[in-house]
Amino acid sequence: MAYSTSTIAAGCFGKIYREMYNDTWAAIKKVPQHLINRRDLERECQVYNKAIHPNIVKLLGNPTLKDSKWIIPMEFIFGEELETTIFKSQKSKIQLTPSIKATIITGMCEGLLYLHSKDIVHQDLKPDNIMIEHDTHRAVIIDMGLAKFFRNGLNSAMDLGNEAYSPPEVLQRRGQRDQRSDVWAMGKIIAELCARIRLHTPNVCPTKIQETLSLQGQQYCNAVCRMVQRDPTMRATMAGIMPEIQRAGVDGGGGNTGGQKRGRLLTPNPHTQVKTTLLRPQPPVQRSPSPSRFERNALLTPEVKTLVRAPVRAPSPSRWERAALPTPEVKNSPSPFSKVDQGNSLVPSGITQPSQDVMKQLLYKEAARGLPCPLPTTGKVRIHRYEQRNGEVETWERKEVVTEGGRIVKFEDVMFNNKS
Repeated sequence: MAYSTSTIAAGCFGKIYREMYNDTWAAIKKVPQHLINRRDLERECQVYNKAIHPNIVKLLGNPTLKDSKWIIPMEFIFGEELETTIFKSQKSKIQLTPSIKATIITGMCEGLLYLHSKDIVHQDLKPDNIMIEHDTHRAVIIDMGLAKFFRNGLNSAMDLGNEAYSPPEVLQRRGQRDQRSDVWAMGKIIAELCARIRLHTPNVCPTKIQETLSLQGQQYCNAVCRMVQRDPTMRATMAGIMPEIQRAGVDGGGGNTGGQKRGRLLTPNPHTQVKTTLLRPQPPVQRSPSPSRFERNALLTPEVKTLVRAPVRAPSPSRWERAALPTPEVKNSPSPFSKVDQGNSLVPSGITQPSQDVMKQLLYKEAARGLPCPLPTTGKVRIHRYEQRNGEVETWERKEVVTEGGRIVKFEDVMFNNKS
């Protein structure tokens, strides 16, 4: 192993160099022998060997003693410290877009969750101890030298760590560092990442977080407020807060937080609720049944073209009944598909065709009318419904809307009246 004189980091317990180790680049940590005893060194290696996770730095080999220094080979992260990303934008090579922020936040929270699942407390979480990979924006928790195993209140290391990211109970000597103090530190880191400002530690509380983040429309505001509760018994755990962190990442456009988010084309109806996934909605409750109201039945999944036949619980001539198509027993009624391919136009014949913008507005208005939920960005929504009285189909209607890339490319509205 060839040693290099270039130093990439330095701290109280030694320096870190970038060197080749077993044909790969490594971050070689060199600690003077008198600064760390063998017991602490073995405990640190035990932490690394137990915490094998993509968002936690890896130990590449066993420590060796050379020239009165412990040589500890660590995974080399081709990136920068989160401290640089947040507070030194001129030196940073990372552009903090919403999706990149979501990737970073989700990654470092998943790393901390894994540590806690192994009963490991980091003790020294801060932006300097989180690396961000330049190409993938993977967040990696580093420097496990102060990490300790924490089981049933028993520690395997001294209660150390920086004060800038210490919760109130630690600063006021009312409690020792445990998983809850890690959660508090991570909450402050997320807040500083979102706001890109350094927060004064004694002032960090839910009220301060709301003032800092809510005005900027940050989707992580509620999660961070739960993480920085002053009372540790009221503070969220990483396992409890992780689902909310992941949802916030998806809502914010996180690239690696659950796949590409599928957009939605909203209807102008102000009472319509936007759903984050393309699911088949439940039929609306008919509180006041009336012949003038339809019971809707729509398919939102673009690839599925099979129509759903909803059961009729209480048939009555005064209620609308849902079905995919008129039953074959209906006689003397023209085929409902005879007019489908004619493509009924929204503009009557003989009238000058309006501009494309006006046409788009008309299409959007007509397509959204009577639909039970938002339209998919790309796909097809089809509604079939009819009214049956005294064994005969009186009216039949078909509405079909096709969208592509967030635009309506086809719209058909066919209706026929058996009594006319």
